[in-house]
Amino acid sequence: MTPRTIAPTTLAAADLSLGYRSGTVVDRVSVTLPPEQVTVIVGPNGCGKSTLLRGLARLLKPQGGAVLLDGSDIARLPAKSLARQLGLLPQQPVAPDGITAADLIARGRHPHQRWFRQFGDTDAEAISAAMAATGVTDLADRPIEELSGGQRQRVWIALALAQDPDVMLLDEPTTYLDLAHQVEVLELLTDVDTRSGRTIVLVLHDLDLAGRYADHLIVMKDGEVAAQGPPSEVVTADTVESVFSLPCTVIGDPLTGTPIVLPRPGRRG
Repeated sequence: MTPRTIAPTTLAAADLSLGYRSGTVVDRVSVTLPPEQVTVIVGPNGCGKSTLLRGLARLLKPQGGAVLLDGSDIARLPAKSLARQLGLLPQQPVAPDGITAADLIARGRHPHQRWFRQFGDTDAEAISAAMAATGVTDLADRPIEELSGGQRQRVWIALALAQDPDVMLLDEPTTYLDLAHQVEVLELLTDVDTRSGRTIVLVLHDLDLAGRYADHLIVMKDGEVAAQGPPSEVVTADTVESVFSLPCTVIGDPLTGTPIVLPRPGRRG
């Protein structure tokens, strides 16, 4: 699917603190994202999920600690070198007016350009492979604003794939999509992970989808890591009630065996 073999790459946060002028949002978090696996970050609104992802992508300067890529502090890496290894798809990406799907996806190759080497065969192959993998080849000449939500999201994922990073960070890639398109996007990303050996990190809201598609799950609460590990070990009734204030029962999915959260009915009258 990609024009090169992806090397196993380890991304980690070491005692990482992040925040804004209003204060600290992520407080001394240490996590290691398993290489060549899908990690999903979940937690209630405002717990620091997106802030952590922005910090991992070097969009936020740490208040303390560091982000390490194969043991090297990403703060010291040149911007283009980092962009070739680490790709971020933000929660609500914005495309220029009138741009076509193909032109938008081609922008993913910018980190690979040099003043002495412009767009070439390798770039064309990467774009073609990304479009084929995401099923958007037939949309190449369509303006982005004419696409459905699901089509548009697949185009953005194709841009991230065309960038050809070792690690892909995606902030709520299923937001605003109906259930069928959510599953379609997550199936696509897990297929990409399986076929290319990339490390993929997602922020999701849906615990059941997170439990189904994650190899590794990170649960956040109040800017800290409340639990992490395989979904079967992390998604428990105690953890869900503690983190989300939701009394529930957790059962195994009859199709996959992955955890499903069943909220307990509240008392009425």
